[in-house]
Amino acid sequence: MSTIYCVHAATSAGVSAMKASRAAIDEALREAAFALSSGSAFVWIVDEEGNLILPPDQVKVRLTPSAEARRSIVR
Repeated sequence: MSTIYCVHAATSAGVSAMKASRAAIDEALREAAFALSSGSAFVWIVDEEGNLILPPDQVKVRLTPSAEARRSIVR
C-alpha cells in the first residue's frame, strides 16, 4: 500500500492551506521547497490519514544542505 504525502503551508499570519498531494516523500519535499520559496513561513507534511510525517522544523532541516555538502560544492 502506497502512502500519499500531503504538503501543508502557512503564512506568518497563520493562514494555512493544503498545497499538494504527492506519492513520494522526495516529491513532497520539492513541493515544500517551492512553497517556502513562494512566501510560506511554515510547511509541514502529513500522510493521507493526517498523521504528521515532518513538522516545519524538520522540513527546513531536510531542505538545508548539510555543512559537508556545502564544503564539497565550494572545493
